[in-house]
Amino acid sequence: MDFPVISSIVTTLAHWVILIGLSVRIVSRRRPGGTSLAWIVLIAAVPFIGAAVYLMVGELWLAGRRVKASKALGPQFVARLGELAEQAPADLTNHSHLARALDAYAARGAQMPTLGGNTVQIYAGANDAFDALISDIDAAATRVYMLFYIWSPGGRADEVGEALVRAAERGVDCRLLLDAVGSKQFLRSRWCPRLIKSGVKIEEALKGGRLRLLFHRIDMRNHRKIVAIDGKIGYCGSLNIADPAFFKVKAGVGQWVDILCRVDGPAAEAIELTFQHDWSLESDARDEDVFEDIHPDPHLTGDSMVQLINSGPNQSPRATEDMLLTTVYACQHHLTLTTPYLIPTDAMQTALIAAAVRGVRVRIVVPKKNDSRLVAMASRSYYGDLLDAGVRIWHYRGGLLHAKTVTADGRVCLIGSANMDRRSFEINYESSVFVYDSRLTQQLEQLQQSYIEESVRVDAEQWALRSRARRLAENTTQLVAPLL
Repeated sequence: MDFPVISSIVTTLAHWVILIGLSVRIVSRRRPGGTSLAWIVLIAAVPFIGAAVYLMVGELWLAGRRVKASKALGPQFVARLGELAEQAPADLTNHSHLARALDAYAARGAQMPTLGGNTVQIYAGANDAFDALISDIDAAATRVYMLFYIWSPGGRADEVGEALVRAAERGVDCRLLLDAVGSKQFLRSRWCPRLIKSGVKIEEALKGGRLRLLFHRIDMRNHRKIVAIDGKIGYCGSLNIADPAFFKVKAGVGQWVDILCRVDGPAAEAIELTFQHDWSLESDARDEDVFEDIHPDPHLTGDSMVQLINSGPNQSPRATEDMLLTTVYACQHHLTLTTPYLIPTDAMQTALIAAAVRGVRVRIVVPKKNDSRLVAMASRSYYGDLLDAGVRIWHYRGGLLHAKTVTADGRVCLIGSANMDRRSFEINYESSVFVYDSRLTQQLEQLQQSYIEESVRVDAEQWALRSRARRLAENTTQLVAPLL
């Protein structure tokens, strides 16, 4: 038998062994059917390469050291949150059924209690948000902790860097934790040595590298955008340290439109605990007082009740999606969501459709132009079923709408880092705040309405008339949507 024939037989057998072996493994993981099928199709259609991709990014592999450290920190983290809840209890007795349902799930399922005594402010534009952040850094007395997925040098971002330099030089404990991939440009810029020289401590989250490919999944990212100052003031939202006038200006999508909320009160300390948890996972230096109570007396400033929700592999992995599902199912009147990426899980799509069918006014606002053509096509493959059920969808024309917000029944709102997609629900580390405050919710509703006024509504009848080629392309892209 000729060598080419033998080689072909061996290659074919190897492909089938890999396909069957990985298919059994994928099915045994009992993940959503669409996700499992997408991986099996990829492995079958692209021999060897598909298998290699699956082994790299198909499962949530965490380095053993990280798993061990997370397990050690978890009980301490939960215990400190419990102490905070005792210091700043939240009474939701007379609040809406929706708020009570969310609080019950988060407190029991994710062990993230609602905290009372907060003042919350929304910043709808990057300039106002940067002004507030720089002012708070300049006023910091003891510590400034910042965790961001992206820090992109230039413009207002450099002003934040200068504020950190000033704070560190006057003796404030300044720490900066940046995602190794999202902030790659910054970590290689002149800013890093300058900040370190001034006294700022810098760590990379989820570092890459060829050797690390052997030990954990490479596309798992820390997508949080949080700041904690003196354990009293915290920030959470969708805004990275990136000036919209400088960030991705050549992408052709317009300026990025973001939101950041400022929390003054006990929930800010919960944000700080989150930073300390993640810092401890990435830093080689062990901090014995990692969750030290720096405010024995509660720092109470207002009457807003805030629930910080963290999610990620090995850290309440279902919390973000489950809280959103609870919101959709418990909502009774109107629900508005803004997100740059709309790739819902099967459960989320079912929940949105069910809400619209039972009479809830469901509105979704997404950007007309997206920085990822593939994601945009995958997103639009879901429109038909949503529109047919009565969900209203708008395309925002004022730039890339990057704000991740939810308002429900005028009583509950969410501001955070998580997109309405599978990556945020299943892969990334995310942080969001649920605020149980009618005044703030109505303020956020007004902002969402301003987005809608700059948008064009997707007409269900016109959408159904789009070309067969476009429909085929979108539906084909949906096959790999679980992998995006």
